[in-house]
Amino acid sequence: MKLWDKLRSCCKMSGTARIGLKVTGWYGVRTPLEKPLYELALKHATNAETCRTSGNHKDELEQSILAIMLAAAFMEAFINQQGIQIFREEFQKYDEGYIDVHGNTLSKKRGYPKLEDKWSEITEKIGGKQFNKGKEPFSGFRKLVELRNKILHYKGMPSSPMPSPWPDVQGHVTPEKADFNASAARYVITSMQGMLHEFSTLTSKEMPEWIK
Repeated sequence: MKLWDKLRSCCKMSGTARIGLKVTGWYGVRTPLEKPLYELALKHATNAETCRTSGNHKDELEQSILAIMLAAAFMEAFINQQGIQIFREEFQKYDEGYIDVHGNTLSKKRGYPKLEDKWSEITEKIGGKQFNKGKEPFSGFRKLVELRNKILHYKGMPSSPMPSPWPDVQGHVTPEKADFNASAARYVITSMQGMLHEFSTLTSKEMPEWIK
């Protein structure tokens, strides 16, 4: 007799009742990454500033890149969770462009919504109010996404040098050094925090205590 048959037989003999559990593909248990992503973005932005003041521009570049990438990762993780609260198990259909933010099936698949679109659409869906896309903090958020994309889709194409952003570095530097520095890291952190504050205002949702 196979093991499964033996176990089933034992259950019948002992009078064990079958418990009716509804199992679906939707699970509420997860490991939240928003908090560590947020805190790491702040940490590396602070490190970038320390490197700048000490004149360590090599490490400033590295720390700034980390701050930018982690801030962008946090922004996506945060808004995805807000969308999941709306759509539940239907979120994947929205994320893949099969339905709009109202749950309506689209006649033509639109593809994955841009991060800026997610923030705009999901915020309006929750609170009925819109970001002003032409002003801060949304304009800064767009800059954050732009910097993230420059790193993520880096092609290394030749480009004209740019004036050095540092008083102690004379002449010109590559565009990468001009874009990815402590000033940029500080700006994306300010934009990230501004977006969270504005999201809270537009949706009347209270932010977690760890968000500064």
